[in-house]
Amino acid sequence: MLRLRRKDAQWWLRGLRRRIQPEPQEQQALAAYAGLVHQAFHSQPFAPRVCADLWEGGRFCLSHGLPAFHTPARREREKSSHHYGHDIQLKRHGGLPLIAAPLPLLLEHGLKVSRESGFETPKPWSKAFLCMGPLRAQWVRERFDLPALAIGPWIAYARSLLEPHRQQELRQQLGPTLLVVLAHSWEGVERSTDLPACLSAIEAIRAKGGYRSVIWLRHWMDPEWPGLPPDWIVACNGHRSNPWFLDSLRTLMELCHGLASNAFGTHLGYALALDLNLHWIGVDPQQDLSGLRSAKVDVEVNEWSQRLALSRQLASLLDTGDSTGDTTAALRLLLQPYWGFDQVKSPAEMRSILRCDFSA
Repeated sequence: MLRLRRKDAQWWLRGLRRRIQPEPQEQQALAAYAGLVHQAFHSQPFAPRVCADLWEGGRFCLSHGLPAFHTPARREREKSSHHYGHDIQLKRHGGLPLIAAPLPLLLEHGLKVSRESGFETPKPWSKAFLCMGPLRAQWVRERFDLPALAIGPWIAYARSLLEPHRQQELRQQLGPTLLVVLAHSWEGVERSTDLPACLSAIEAIRAKGGYRSVIWLRHWMDPEWPGLPPDWIVACNGHRSNPWFLDSLRTLMELCHGLASNAFGTHLGYALALDLNLHWIGVDPQQDLSGLRSAKVDVEVNEWSQRLALSRQLASLLDTGDSTGDTTAALRLLLQPYWGFDQVKSPAEMRSILRCDFSA
């Protein structure tokens, strides 16, 4: 208890000091990552591969071999709030300082489609959870008896890294473009896919959809894929601690016209929110859970089972090959409980939420 009170006092003093002057090391980290993504997205020829290194101790260092979910960022009390730059996206949207007193909120940093699955548990200082969809928010409220607010897809709060004229020039240069996102690994869970089968399926989608260019989005934890067609563009959004990760993803999505995937992940709802055509790659990924602690295996098996069931529903809706026309409404209905497309908050609403005024 004494240790907890001491930590509370430390964070209170930290927030007080930040009102006078934001911490130089945190400002430096934001600027360093900004330089990293600027270089990746403004290079010629276009090669949007953000380095997966971590900014720590005033320099970039390798992200491999570090403890699971490690992040050097200390903008917030809960380390996972820094994943993909979620804290930055929300504070920027609400017009609040990016480095200030820590938010007394837990930010659910991804997608969970089963009731038993979860991210963080409540902390003594946490006053509410922020989730994407209304069903997830309901599950969290019932489980922890704490406020849980649905705020819609995280991508709604991201911004393109490119100036409008540059983005338009690049769209014209690329022509109709297909973004490919496959099932990826994460700490404790390894996922793999039959690459030749995927390439064949993607080329078929490309031909049928009339796509000129293909952007292959590689997750930072996955190995380099050999044998990709030489005209494909390989992209990467960097490490999850990159505060401009979601801005990078939104930039890629705004450059593209369609998204193809074999995984029921956050990218599906993001693409639908940004009006991309969806395509399902009918090559099932394989999952290895041997790296997980035994207590988590059953939960992850159930989560995977639910994702596969939703994948089948989505694939059935996409049996025409794309998400145009009447199919879009059905897709939004299927994904709405998990992404909350109609829950996106205005800047004023977000500002109130981040200040823990939930009356609106």
